[in-house]
Amino acid sequence: MAAGASKERLTFGGMARWDGLDLYGPNFMSVAYRRDGEIHVRVEPSRLRPPRSPAVRHLVRLPVVRSLFFWGRLVLQVAGSVWTLVFFAATLGALWLLVSLLEAGQDASGGLLGALLGLLAEFPILPVLALFFAAMRFTPVGRYHGAEHKAVAAYERYGEVTLEKARASSRIHPRCGTNILLYIILAALADPFIGWWGYSVLQFVLISEAWFVLGQSRPSIAVGNFLQRYFTTTEPRREELEVAVESLRQLLRSEEEHAGEEAARVPA
Repeated sequence: MAAGASKERLTFGGMARWDGLDLYGPNFMSVAYRRDGEIHVRVEPSRLRPPRSPAVRHLVRLPVVRSLFFWGRLVLQVAGSVWTLVFFAATLGALWLLVSLLEAGQDASGGLLGALLGLLAEFPILPVLALFFAAMRFTPVGRYHGAEHKAVAAYERYGEVTLEKARASSRIHPRCGTNILLYIILAALADPFIGWWGYSVLQFVLISEAWFVLGQSRPSIAVGNFLQRYFTTTEPRREELEVAVESLRQLLRSEEEHAGEEAARVPA
C-alpha cells in the first residue's frame, strides 16, 4: 500500500510463535516462518471476521457478552495453530506438575524453605510468570513478538511496510495482549482467598470486563507498556523483522485485492 494520509488504515493483530508469527486482518490471516534461511508465508481467509450485522455488532459490545465474544475469538485463534495448542496443553501439564512438586517439597522440607515452597504452591501464578517472562526474554518468541509490533506500527504510521520503517518503529504497541496481563495476575492472586470452584470460570469474565473498563486508563497503559518493554518483547534481529515485514506485506496485498473485488460488486 502506498503511503498517504488519505488511505484508511486497517487494523491488524498477531501472535508470535517460536519460529514465526501469525497476523490477523479484517478478512485474511497470514502464517509466516523462516525455514532453512527462506521466508515462507501462507495467506488464507480469516476465522476471526467481525460480525456484519449491526444488531450483532451492538450485542457484542454489551458487558459480559463482549467478554464471551472476546474469549471465544481467542479460542478460535489459538485453535488455528497446532503448535499453539500443543504449547497450551503442555503449559497446563507443566503447571499441574509444578504445583504438585511444590506441595511435595513443602511437606518434605519444612522450615523457611517449606514455607517458601508452600507460598509458591498457593500462588502458582508467581513461578508461572517467572517461566513465562524468561521464555519471552530469552527465546525467539519475544523477538518475533517485537517484530510483529514493529511491522504493524510501521503500517499504522506510514501506510506501508518496509524493513527500514519497521526497524524505526516502536516494539511497544497499545493493542498488545500483554496489556490484559495485569488483570490476569490480579485475578490469579485473588484465587486462593476466594476458594469457590465457580471463580475459576467467573474470573475470565472479571478479567476481560476489567480490561474493557480500565484498559484505556493511563495507569493500565503504563503497566502494559512496562510489561512489554521489559518482559514480553525484545528487540528483533533482522531475521525476525524480515519475516514480520513480508508477512504483513502479503496480508495487505490480499486485503487490498479483496477490497477491490468488493468495490467491483457494488453497482454504479
